Amino acid sequence: MSFFRRAIFTQILRRLAFFFIIPAFLSVPLGAESAPSAENKTDSYKQLGFSGVDSPRVVQLREKYQTTQYKWLCGILDNAEPYRIYVRNEIEKRGLPPILEYLPVVESNYIPTAKSKSGATGMWQFMLNSVKPFLQCDDYVDERLDPWKSTQAALSKLKENYDMFGDWLLAITAYNCGAGAMQRAVKKAGSRDFWYLSENGFLSAQAAGYVPKLLAVADAVENADYYGIPFPSARDSAGKTIDMRAGEFDYVTVKKSVSIRALARELRIDEDELIHLNLALVQGCTPPHKEYEIRLPEGMKASAEYALHNLND
Repeated sequence: MSFFRRAIFTQILRRLAFFFIIPAFLSVPLGAESAPSAENKTDSYKQLGFSGVDSPRVVQLREKYQTTQYKWLCGILDNAEPYRIYVRNEIEKRGLPPILEYLPVVESNYIPTAKSKSGATGMWQFMLNSVKPFLQCDDYVDERLDPWKSTQAALSKLKENYDMFGDWLLAITAYNCGAGAMQRAVKKAGSRDFWYLSENGFLSAQAAGYVPKLLAVADAVENADYYGIPFPSARDSAGKTIDMRAGEFDYVTVKKSVSIRALARELRIDEDELIHLNLALVQGCTPPHKEYEIRLPEGMKASAEYALHNLND
């Protein structure tokens, strides 16, 4: 069974557990604007490693995510599970702050095809003028829509920001407002303290609210046991990331235009699954006169090569 088929099946089971088992366990109905009570609160608090988690702005936002926006946030985290696991794994490989797992919640609700009014696109909301040298965008390919490639790009960009500013809260904010704007704010304020910059008008309202949202989401989810309000964690009972092969795929290289739908039909797999694995192909086909790697469900490389041979005949 491919990763995405397993992911869909797992999500169905988790949703059933979430909406039936958890409410029954807590004896609290999950209404549209309600959250479980904190009866099962523990004394173990996980430090996030950043200042300001207990600031009024963060606390206010966290409480909102635990109450009126509880089901909304649960839905985002649950639907994002395949991507969250991949993002988490990549963060761990690079030794980056774990809270970055929640940045796509703030950016796009973890939706790979999200587009803002300003033109920011994808799970990590890259603007077209900020993709180089991280992503490819042309008439046939927009890698901002690729959740795996855009994750690699976003984490590289965030590390680049950190190398520039030497502070993760500034690096994260610069991801939102741009490194140039952050450099100007730091120079004008004469300070590299995010909270000083945000509380004294050196940042725009949007940039000043970016980190508090991230910290509030991260605190609510990472300390769900402490607050006694459960969130989908993508972890097992031992706290380890659940066993799903996030980001494990096969690839086949083509040198001319190939229709993704036609290839899926030849492979006799669900067309939407193959399209979803190749969201960057905005025309539904690979670029003509150019090599391109088509992403496939794991274990289908040989079948795809045979199918491509048939399509070429």
